[in-house]
Amino acid sequence: MFVAINQNGEKQFAFHEDKEHLYSLAQAKELYCPHCQKHVFFRGGPKRIHHFYHERHVECSFVGERETQEHLGGKLAIYNWLKKQYPNAYVALEERITKTNQIADVYADFGNGHKFAFEIQCAEQTAEKWLERRKLYSLAGIKDIWLFGANYYKEILVEDIEDDEIVLRLKFAQQTVNEKDRSVYFIDVKNNLVKHIGKFFGISYRTETRAVVKMQELPINEMEIFKIPSPCKYVLGNKLSYEKLQQYFIARNVKAAELWQKRKKQNAIRIQRILQKQGQQKRFQQYKKYLNNFNIEKVVQRMSHREQVLFRRLVKEYGLTDINFPGIFNIQMENYKCIHTPYPLWQLLVFHKAIKHNYSKKQLIFSKYLFQDIKDQIRYDVRDSKEFATLIHSYLVLLEKCGFLDKKTLYRKYTHPFTIENNILPIVNNKELNANVALYFSEFNLLQIGWGDYYDTEVFIEGEEQEVLEKAVDYYQNLVINRMDSPLYIEEGLIEWFQQAVLEQSVELEAHEKDFIDHLKNLVLNEEFISQGLHDTFIALIEEKFN
Repeated sequence: MFVAINQNGEKQFAFHEDKEHLYSLAQAKELYCPHCQKHVFFRGGPKRIHHFYHERHVECSFVGERETQEHLGGKLAIYNWLKKQYPNAYVALEERITKTNQIADVYADFGNGHKFAFEIQCAEQTAEKWLERRKLYSLAGIKDIWLFGANYYKEILVEDIEDDEIVLRLKFAQQTVNEKDRSVYFIDVKNNLVKHIGKFFGISYRTETRAVVKMQELPINEMEIFKIPSPCKYVLGNKLSYEKLQQYFIARNVKAAELWQKRKKQNAIRIQRILQKQGQQKRFQQYKKYLNNFNIEKVVQRMSHREQVLFRRLVKEYGLTDINFPGIFNIQMENYKCIHTPYPLWQLLVFHKAIKHNYSKKQLIFSKYLFQDIKDQIRYDVRDSKEFATLIHSYLVLLEKCGFLDKKTLYRKYTHPFTIENNILPIVNNKELNANVALYFSEFNLLQIGWGDYYDTEVFIEGEEQEVLEKAVDYYQNLVINRMDSPLYIEEGLIEWFQQAVLEQSVELEAHEKDFIDHLKNLVLNEEFISQGLHDTFIALIEEKFN
């Protein structure tokens, strides 16, 4: 320690007072520790820094670790620097902090609540102990700055680094200091230097303890305390290191601004997606309501006079009503708004022109030519004519998925027309089934129909609802593939009558005929599709057994 008190309570400084006088006071036991009030002794010489010390057996709060010459020299160097650099500040050695019962190696009070404690850490100390002591300083409203001794400073010789870089072995305590303060200071008492490293100047770890750093060497007599816009608030530095710090903060602000702009855009995109999803969900509910309450007259009200005439003619020709209107003509597709004509008309017109009344000898359908053929009969935004043509092509793809068309891939190098597979339009007197067919092929089920890679879409239909739609589409596709304009129906009672006749041995069936009757009954009970072939086979079997 550097400070003792005499019998009158006056402070005696080991490095200021007369050496012989201090020796005589110590021999007379007239020097006391200012912290525990016990006798202290004086030690000094040409190769040793003058200081006071306790006897070994004495217990004192100040005696936490044996003070080395490096520790004493570090305290003295920082004390002298503060006294010279800040003459108006209160600077003290080994100051007791009453509030937390700590003793700061060097203490400085600049007024207006700006208090600093400088700790010269030469002995081993854990990160936990450092955090504990730091917390106590914080409670007392004191900013603590730690300077590590030579025991903590170890350079590692490596070749693969830049000219202005070095590799240091950093213990966990120093790594913790760097994380909290973005700075680590090493004091070099022999050369009167403070070496500054940390996040401000760049630091990267090669192993758990080896770090590549850029060193800032600060002559102690040139140092200042700089206030900076950082959680640590204050750093030690000189003019050169402060300029580098300014460059760091400018670069950080630029990066922060870029990050803020990036996050702003991401947030805007996120909000847009949320609003888009909400809009899609609203449209989905509106579309379901429209299908469930489909009414031809309400659709007609949204058409122009010319469209009304055309639509009524087509509805009459195909014999369509509110109940049997095909779902394949009621599909709300992605980007459908580019066509102002309601989709029941333009989709029915596409079927009418391309499939039902296709007079081509080869019965080929080119979406480009079809667009030219019907564009005069449909209202659309002229600026979106390409979108309109694309929508026509997409609708032909849906007709292909339903079984009406097939794509002729090996026709020409650049042109791949559709060919007509089935031109009979099934008429199903089931409004719910027709609605489910439309919903399955709509913009709200793009993933299921295989268009998820082309459009950014959400999942609106899943689970049991999806199974219901798939069952309806399978039923309708079977009608299309079997060229049936309406579904066939076999009464369950007829099958039961036939089975009862078999039980009563009125007729005899072979094993494969019994399996056929059982399979047919399961189809009827589950309301599944009954093809023309199954129907005709059953009727033929009845005629054969009862004639």
